[in-house]
Amino acid sequence: MHPSSTSLLAPSARTGGSTGTSTATRVLCGLAGAGAAVTAGVYTHFSLTVMPRLAALPAEEGIRAMQAFNRQAVQPPFMLCFFGAAALSCALLVRAARRRRSVATRGAAGAAGAYLAGFAITVVLNVPRNDALAALDPTAAASAAVWGDYLREWTSANSVRAVLSGLATAGLAAVSLLPGRR
Repeated sequence: MHPSSTSLLAPSARTGGSTGTSTATRVLCGLAGAGAAVTAGVYTHFSLTVMPRLAALPAEEGIRAMQAFNRQAVQPPFMLCFFGAAALSCALLVRAARRRRSVATRGAAGAAGAYLAGFAITVVLNVPRNDALAALDPTAAASAAVWGDYLREWTSANSVRAVLSGLATAGLAAVSLLPGRR
């Protein structure tokens, strides 16, 4: 074996000779993964079930229903999962920037990045569309065309954030299940 290749297999000096994933990283990943799983489930449910049903309704009914959903979405349990997973993902990225480069560190950073990309889509695409829909008069003649655009754009963005949150869930769960330090 080449002498330089043994250093790749040896435990890092920064970890005091230990191998494995720190308890803090595993706990952060587990908690962030739980929040990401809830958001992924909500997003997936909306893209696969709710939005197609709303699209089948007359425009006025669909708009009113989505306006009601959007008013109800800002509830503590969902907001805790949504913002909590984002905050924990930020913490994981900070930890990754300060730690040795390991499979766990890279996996946690990648999964955290995926969740935060979905979070960014929410802020940049979904929320502005929800705000515009909230101001829409469901009975106005022009609202049906706006509703059609909303359905297409919002559902597409929602589906992307569902996939990103699902990938984040899988990655965070995988890191949280890695062996601990010995």
